[in-house]
Amino acid sequence: VQECVDIGVKGAIIISAGFKEVGPEGEKLQQEVQNIAKNKMRIIGPNCLGVINPLSGLNATFSQSMALPGNVGFISQSGAFCTAVLDWSLKHNVGFSSFISIGGMLDVDWGDLIYYLGDDPHTKSILMYMESIGNARSFISAAREVSLTKPIIVIKGGRTVGAANAASSHTGALAGSDEVVDAVFRRCGVLRVNEVAELFHVADALAKQPHAKGPNLLIMTNAGGPGVLAADGLIMGGGSLATLSSETKKELDTILPPHWSHGNPVDILGDASPDHYAQSFRAVSKNKGQDGTLVILTPQAMTDPTRTAQEIVKIYTDELKRDQEGPVFTSFMGGGSVATANQILSGAGIPTFEYPDMASNIFNYTWKYSNNLEQIYQTPKITDDVTNKEAHQKATALI
Repeated sequence: VQECVDIGVKGAIIISAGFKEVGPEGEKLQQEVQNIAKNKMRIIGPNCLGVINPLSGLNATFSQSMALPGNVGFISQSGAFCTAVLDWSLKHNVGFSSFISIGGMLDVDWGDLIYYLGDDPHTKSILMYMESIGNARSFISAAREVSLTKPIIVIKGGRTVGAANAASSHTGALAGSDEVVDAVFRRCGVLRVNEVAELFHVADALAKQPHAKGPNLLIMTNAGGPGVLAADGLIMGGGSLATLSSETKKELDTILPPHWSHGNPVDILGDASPDHYAQSFRAVSKNKGQDGTLVILTPQAMTDPTRTAQEIVKIYTDELKRDQEGPVFTSFMGGGSVATANQILSGAGIPTFEYPDMASNIFNYTWKYSNNLEQIYQTPKITDDVTNKEAHQKATALI
């Protein structure tokens, strides 16, 4: 590091471990490196994988794989997590504008990279795997500003005591109270998810569809069971089933057989043709009081998934997209028989999900994201039994 500084190198990546995370000796070494580089050279790491910029062809990591180019900026505190996500992304054809392993954050931290990706015209959304916030002031300041223009979606490890201890030994940083971290995320417009796949599903949904303004989802299906699963996932995640208006019911009565469900989920029955799907989709999309629509299809004897997808896309493109207020999601369940249909839907900008409960779960994230953005403009309230000084001391201790 000293030699790099002496010859004027402006940036370095330290992939080596053995710093703060191993104890006092490592912490002493980390402080020495910081002192040498301070105000002279920026450092990413230590204990990290490195940096990939697929758009320029840069691969400054010890990974053999090169990320695909795309519009997702990905930052991870774990190098091993990076390699797993990279491998997953190649299988699922997910591309990145930047792919950054941040490690122990000796110098460059979350705030620096959020600002960098926020200014990057090639980045449309920012995804992060986090074990500790580090410099809370830097993170909050950057996140509050950038989240207004680009989604910031985080999966954070260390929620339990055991996992928090593991995170500390891994990166050398305290994970912090999970309740406080949740509150910080909500106040600065950051969306927290629980699973790796959700990072990319939510990013895709927010990029393709309008953000849900509320929790009310209308579910349309040709099978009762998947509709029930979608409703369970929705309600367990804090969402609610939209109410069918009398006008919508009357319109569906003219389209469907008499024994359709007459409620939400709207079960249009197993023999639903592409025309039934199209007319029903048009009807439920006009229903007042819903914040999003989920269309479920299971391949049954009389089902034509490909033509159904084409009909839905036609109505969506010609009639709904221009004045669309809430997101439209689909879950065409199955394998080869629905593959072409899913390609048609995805190509038209309609997110597709393998399972209906996953779709309703992602819907819940979209309206929670809208709520988080609204909280940026709200002034927090202090309860009467806590003074400002006491609140500040408690928050400082927890963070």
